Amino acid sequence: MSMSENLKESKNSFPNFNFENLAKIANVEVKLTAQMGHTKVPLSDVLRYDAGSVVTLDNKEGEPVDVFVDSVLVAKGTIVALDGCYGVKIVEIVKQK
Repeated sequence: MSMSENLKESKNSFPNFNFENLAKIANVEVKLTAQMGHTKVPLSDVLRYDAGSVVTLDNKEGEPVDVFVDSVLVAKGTIVALDGCYGVKIVEIVKQK
């Protein structure tokens, strides 16, 4: 879906929002991060890591990954392989409080 189609669809959902102002900043780049998991390990373990070391994360295979814009959680997704690279398929948009 193109940006203009997204804006038209959004205008129908939020009739009182000023989408013309949103269009002015739509091309601003932001940092998008997909966090596959995390873990806590002693520094002594980290100092022993070398090439080929495997670090076990807390997410299990197939579990959703968190997607952040800057440091704000915006979505959940699953890891996908695309032409030798990895990507994230968005499966849920996180509602902001």
